[in-house]
Amino acid sequence: MALNILFFGTNHPKSIKPLYALDRKHQILGVVEWSPKEDTVKKILRQIYHYGKGLRGEVKTLRSFAKNRKIPHINTHSCPITSGEFEEKIKNLQPDLICVSNFGERIPLNIIEIPKHGGINAHGSYLPNYQGAIPWFWQYYNMEKEGGVTIHRMSEKEDQGEILLQEKFPIELGLRENQLLQRITKHTTKLLMETVEEIEQTGGIEANEGNIIPKEPENLFKGRCIQRGEKFIDWNIWEVERVYHFLRGTDAMELDPPFWGGIWEVQDYKKMKTPSGKATSDARRRQPGDIRKTKEGYRLLCKNGEVLLQPHFSFKALITGMLAKR
Repeated sequence: MALNILFFGTNHPKSIKPLYALDRKHQILGVVEWSPKEDTVKKILRQIYHYGKGLRGEVKTLRSFAKNRKIPHINTHSCPITSGEFEEKIKNLQPDLICVSNFGERIPLNIIEIPKHGGINAHGSYLPNYQGAIPWFWQYYNMEKEGGVTIHRMSEKEDQGEILLQEKFPIELGLRENQLLQRITKHTTKLLMETVEEIEQTGGIEANEGNIIPKEPENLFKGRCIQRGEKFIDWNIWEVERVYHFLRGTDAMELDPPFWGGIWEVQDYKKMKTPSGKATSDARRRQPGDIRKTKEGYRLLCKNGEVLLQPHFSFKALITGMLAKR
């Protein structure tokens, strides 16, 4: 018998694609969209961005999904997840299971306990490592050679419920952010479907023996949110491969944009025994982190080499920059 599912997510493929997959076999009672507090201008800009994605044939929004199926769409901006109103709405829906993918807020225990099967969350790392926010970013930061996805029971502690299913995948040097997120989305969709199907068939799912996250994990890296303008590259220590890999995986967010609405495309890197910081016309030497223009393109000097860059206009960067200014 198909399960009645309440889905929590955001307007990102990591939420949208698993939602559509679950919808093919189960009853989606409603969707809860995490939405940060925004002023009117920010809200309009974000709507323009999603409208542009729709024109390009990309994934739709949670709101459009709910509207097409005539089911409730709950936005946490207008109905906070900690409010009594929110709890009452969830109780009225009477879900069998809560499924979460790419939700930006911790879900209170009183909400998790409403469905008879509780809640399961898809986390974008091979837990117990990289608990917390934006795990994919921190895996780029640490040059991890493997990533993963974990489905775990939701509990009072963030990303510390029992592990139900996990899979690993490689992170090759220079793998782009969108490629990594596509892999995470693919594995998230697959594992969520497998977990829900087992719950449907057996009335529950047993955790794999030995795969319970320790209460106080030691020597494990935990993710966190990053601050606007925060810098991560240590130009005097990081070698060129690490700089190249990190910039490729984070859309070169560490670098100042080449122009308004522009981004740096990270194309390749070149190792050198001695950095090519030759004296410029004004007799000053370049330092790691400096960018210079050449016939072949722009080159970013690193400790032991250079990263080849090319500037491009990006609609996403334009909107993101306008949002950041607000």
